Amino acid sequence: MDEKIIELMNEKQEELARIFKENNGYEGTVRQDVQTDFIEINDEIIPFEEKSVLKDKVKLRLPETFIVMPPEIASLKYPSERRPNLIYTNESASINIAFNHTQSPLHDTNMEAFKKSMVQVIKKTQPLARWFEEGVRNVNGRNIGFCDFLAPALDVNIYNLLFFAELEGRALLCTFNCTEEEMKDWKPVAMGIMDSVKIVR
Repeated sequence: MDEKIIELMNEKQEELARIFKENNGYEGTVRQDVQTDFIEINDEIIPFEEKSVLKDKVKLRLPETFIVMPPEIASLKYPSERRPNLIYTNESASINIAFNHTQSPLHDTNMEAFKKSMVQVIKKTQPLARWFEEGVRNVNGRNIGFCDFLAPALDVNIYNLLFFAELEGRALLCTFNCTEEEMKDWKPVAMGIMDSVKIVR
């Protein structure tokens, strides 16, 4: 009898996971609704607002307290000359979301293939990364590819959510990152930020 109950419970769990995946595009990840004015994170109330970025071509919800990272800090945190075009950060610069409108051609209908190639590149450059999920979601009428992983840095592991969309026929790369310690609170928020993206033509 116990075995039968366990079997039924497992079947129900699998069904719920399938429904969740169909409705949300990825399985097992809780995402925070960032459409509200305030979100409580680790006993702190954080106000959210819609921001327009990249000459008002992209809109998304971000914490009001995030500021554009000063160039001198950006050059330290992103030493490559190919650093992102725009980086928003919190007061301690431990939580960042960066935007890079690349020259790489991309069409909305080719998102799955683009996502796969991005994942292959990252896996080659980050061989020690611990991978979580990857997929393509329909967000506000546009396909958005994404992947997330935990990668070792100099003295701490860094959680990364990379998501990408077509903007004017080219790939827009967005990267959210925070420390592993902050990941539990901020990964659902990062997913919610991704789900708030609107590409404005």
